[in-house]
Amino acid sequence: MRSAGYVYIRDRHSGQESYVRRLTGNFYPRFHCYVFAQGGQTTFTLHLDQRPTRYEGQTAHAGEYDSPLVREEFERLQAALERQTNQTNSNESLQAMAAEKPKKRWWPF
Repeated sequence: MRSAGYVYIRDRHSGQESYVRRLTGNFYPRFHCYVFAQGGQTTFTLHLDQRPTRYEGQTAHAGEYDSPLVREEFERLQAALERQTNQTNSNESLQAMAAEKPKKRWWPF
């Protein structure tokens, strides 16, 4: 997630963990992504927070879940994670090949 520009946050009230990526230098608007790992699968919930909640103790916010901007960000995030996965797999296979390849000796006998 960090390679895609997201930072880890933990809600101080609920303790819930998530990731955000700001669109400007301000706290809002920002993309907000929750990641759930369960049963070997990873699920992402992505939305765009336009502004913070207005009332104390309320979780309702001005969020967009299905706008073109959110879909575009989801595709960007998915591509970044696929690149990272492919790079990790490629590094692992290179390390495996290097471990299998016998080293040449420099002495003639």
